[in-house]
Amino acid sequence: MPLKYYTHGRRDEMKVALTFDDGPNPPRTDQVMEILESRGARGTFFVLGKWVERFPEAFQRIVDKGHSIGNHSHLHEAHLGDFDRAEALIGNLLGRPTRFLRAHYFNFFTCLYSPVAMSRDMKIVDADVNPADYAKADPKAIIDATLEDPALAGGSIIDLHDGREFDDDARRLASPLPMIEALPAIVDGLQARGFELVGLDEMELVDPIEWQPDGRGNFASPEVRAAIQGLSGKAD
Repeated sequence: MPLKYYTHGRRDEMKVALTFDDGPNPPRTDQVMEILESRGARGTFFVLGKWVERFPEAFQRIVDKGHSIGNHSHLHEAHLGDFDRAEALIGNLLGRPTRFLRAHYFNFFTCLYSPVAMSRDMKIVDADVNPADYAKADPKAIIDATLEDPALAGGSIIDLHDGREFDDDARRLASPLPMIEALPAIVDGLQARGFELVGLDEMELVDPIEWQPDGRGNFASPEVRAAIQGLSGKAD
C-alpha cells in the first residue's frame, strides 16, 4: 500500500487547523489552550509519547478541553517503531486509537514500517503553512510567517510547536515562548479574515500526496537511512 499524506483540507470551506507539535509541555501547553479557549478556537496537539508518559495529567487536560489529538512518535527520533510505542501510551489514555499522525522531521519512510501509521483509519498529516516558529525568537516574525504565507487559505493546516523534544527542561520550556506571545495575534488575524479555527477532526482532508524517497531521509537513524538508500538506489 503506498504511503500517502495530507497537507490541507477542502479549499472551499473557511476552516483552518492550528496544530501544535512536541507536547504536552506544562505549563506552556496550558497557556496555548487558554489563548484558544478565550477566542473560541480548537486546536490539534501532536503529542510525543515520552511526554504523555511523564505528564499524563497535562495530556488529560488537552483531552478534557476538547482538542484533537495526534501521534507524533514516542522519542522524536527517526527510527523504526517510534509511532507504535507512542500509540500504546496515547491510545491507552484516550481509550481509543488516534486518527492523525505526523512524521517527525518529515521522515515519512519510518511510517512504512509502522502498523499504526499504515492503518486504514490513520491519516498522516503534514501542513501547508510552516512558519518554523521553533527557530524564531521574535514573535512578530512568527506572526508574519503565518499570516503572510502565500499558501494560507481555506483548508490550511498550520504547524506550530507548544513543546520540543529536548530532555533539558529549561530549553523545552523556553522554546515555545515566542510562539505563545505571537499566538493571540495569529488567532485574531485568522478570525478577522473569516476563518473558523477547528480541530483536524472537523476538517475533511483532501488531495493526498503519495510519498517518494527524498533528501529528508538524512534525518533518519542509520538503519532507516540504509533502508532508504536500498529503496532509492542512491545515497540520501
